[in-house]
This record gives sequence, C-alpha cells and structure tokens, in this order.
Amino acid sequence: MKHYKIWIILVSVVFALLIALYFVLHNRNPLDINVKHIKLEVKVERFDQELFDNTTPIEKRVQQMSSKYGLFFDVYNYQIIGIGGFENRSYLVYLQTFMSDYAVQQAYHAVDSVFEDTGELDSKLTDGFKHYKYYYTDSTVPRVVCFIAGFNQSVATMDGFIGVGLDKYLGSRSTLYAMLQIPEYSASRMTPEQIPFDVMTAFAQMQYPYNDTAENLLNRMIYNGKIQYFLDAMYPRDEDSLKHAYSSADIEYCRWHEKDMWAFIIDKKLLFSTDYLTIRNYCDDAPYTKDFGMESPPRAGNWLGWRIVSSYMKHNKVSLPELMAETDYQKILNLSKYDPE
Repeated sequence: MKHYKIWIILVSVVFALLIALYFVLHNRNPLDINVKHIKLEVKVERFDQELFDNTTPIEKRVQQMSSKYGLFFDVYNYQIIGIGGFENRSYLVYLQTFMSDYAVQQAYHAVDSVFEDTGELDSKLTDGFKHYKYYYTDSTVPRVVCFIAGFNQSVATMDGFIGVGLDKYLGSRSTLYAMLQIPEYSASRMTPEQIPFDVMTAFAQMQYPYNDTAENLLNRMIYNGKIQYFLDAMYPRDEDSLKHAYSSADIEYCRWHEKDMWAFIIDKKLLFSTDYLTIRNYCDDAPYTKDFGMESPPRAGNWLGWRIVSSYMKHNKVSLPELMAETDYQKILNLSKYDPE
C-alpha cells in the first residue's frame, strides 16, 4: 500500500512538471534569444564633455573634435545648433556664444549631474545592438555620441552615428523642464531610462524610412507598429511601458479597450483616411488620443498597429529583416488574422 501511495505521488509530480513545461514552452517569447556569444561593446562618447572642457583652448578643441567626430561634428554645427562651420569667420564667436548661453549652461550642469556615470546606459545599448547583430549579422553598429543642444533635439541620426541630446533626458521631474513649461505628457518620457528605446527607434526609422507618398491611417499605424516590433526584438525582456513610452495605466487601458478602439476605427471608416489631422490624432504624441477620450493614452493607433504586426509575425514565417523591408501594409493586415477579443 505504501509503494502504491509513492507511485501516485510520483505520477502527480511528473504530471505537474509536464504541465508546467508545456506552459513555459507555449508562452515562451520567440524574440527572447541568447546573444551572449556576440562580441560587441557599445560605449557612449561624451562629445558634450569634450566641447565644454575649458582646460583646452577652444581653437585646438574644435580642431581635435572635428578630426575625431567627422560627420557628426559637421551635423552638430550646421543642423543641431545651426551656427555653420569653419568657413564662417565668426564661427568661434558663435560657438562661444552658444556655450555661454544661460539655458545651455544650465543644461550642461544638469547633464553633468544626471549622467555622471553612463555605465548602465552603455550596458543597455550593448544589449540592444547585440540583438541587432543577431538579426543583421553583417551590419555595422553606429557610434553613439552624446551632445547638448539647448533642449532642441532628442536623437539625431546620420551615417555611422547616432547622437543623443542628454539635456532631453534629465528626468520627468527636472526643474528645468518645469521652467521651460514643457507639457507633462512630454516630460514624462524625458528620462534616462528612455534613451536606449529612443536610440533604437531612431535607428530603425533611419534604416527603414517611412514612405509618405501613399499616406493613410492604416499605413502609418502599421509602419509605426513595425518600429515597435523592432523594439521588441532588440529588447525582448523589457516592459511594454518602456518600449511604448507609456505609463502602466496607459498599457492597461490599451489592453482592456483594444477591441473597442479597433471597432471604432472600422465603424467610422477611418482606416484608409488620408486626413492629416486624423492620422496625427491616432499616431502622434499628445496628452491623449482625441477620439477615445481623456482617459486614453496618446498614439493609440500605433498600439493597434503594433498588435496587427505582432499577429502577422505570429501567423507567418517571416524574419525580422523581411518584416522591416515589407511596405505592403494592406498585405500585413490581411495576413495578420488580427481579431482583437
């Protein structure tokens, strides 16, 4: 009788383990891959500190930085802070005026405090770009360069470089953002934790630019959904709230109201709308998505686009590079079998 009881217990344990294994395998995230074998290390370059380092004469400083940063140095001067280049005889005067500006000085000191150590950022970017190298084996990883631009730009992309405006990531409660009267919904995503996701978003958009010659709501939703899925592939273990720049309440709203939001767009025949304001309402940043009320999060159309793309990838044997290269958005919708419950 005792052996019989032991046998029953063993069978029960094995059965429970098999059930647990089934659910683990069934619910396993296919994007959660092992990238430890990929040899890569990303370290952000502190262009901002070098520029404001007064221990070196400014003439020598800009010559050294021009040589070291090449294209990025030109883009910073011409496009990011808009003072022109060396051919302008007043270039050094303009640069010194920019650097001594009160707001810029405040930004510099705040950045110096918040980003005293970038080790965590280096680690996070390394992880993201390791995932990128997994999918794009022969690709070249860009240099990530930090800058200060007087609060006018978050991320700048160009051939071989991604620039990060650290003064746009001082933390949602930064007193400087309050002084500048930056809206709360914008300041909420201006945090150090957001940098890796904004970097990868900008990188994906540079690699796969949106073709707006055939602009409509569906196209924009699914294009942005592809960018969000790209973030999932680069950071498969991170919370959706970080990847979507949402609060936990925003995530819950989308999960609970997904079916209703999709039904509204279909019922109102908005899916193929080419109206600029309609597309902006559903896909651009704002306090909330106008058609869904003040309790809704912004960019709800992008969330739905992401859900469509995720369903498409679930039901079709498509690689990440193939997905990102696909520009037939109607095809993605048709093959997605998207049907929110």
